[in-house]
Amino acid sequence: MERHDLSMHRCASFHRILKFKKKGVPVDLTGYTAKCQVRECPDGGKLLTEMTAVISPQSGRVDLFISAADSEKFESGAYAWDVRLSSPANIVEYYLGGKFMVLPSVTE
Repeated sequence: MERHDLSMHRCASFHRILKFKKKGVPVDLTGYTAKCQVRECPDGGKLLTEMTAVISPQSGRVDLFISAADSEKFESGAYAWDVRLSSPANIVEYYLGGKFMVLPSVTE
């Protein structure tokens, strides 16, 4: 699994685009499902949120979203995240993960 740290401000919307490529060519994600969670620590712990994951199969793209309304409930701090893809043949792989920082918001 490749490490990639993310951050967001509390009370703000979050959107990241992940592009999956093999030798520079987009991976066909037709029939795949994606699941992405943020938790207290890398080995589990309390679930902070499950991101909405939208797959664009032909372009090998996965868009991850957290709404501002959901992030309003977060406490500022350091968490862990990862993304898991499941193929139509039920092969499950974790591709990215790392720290997920929730930064305090000054303006509300």
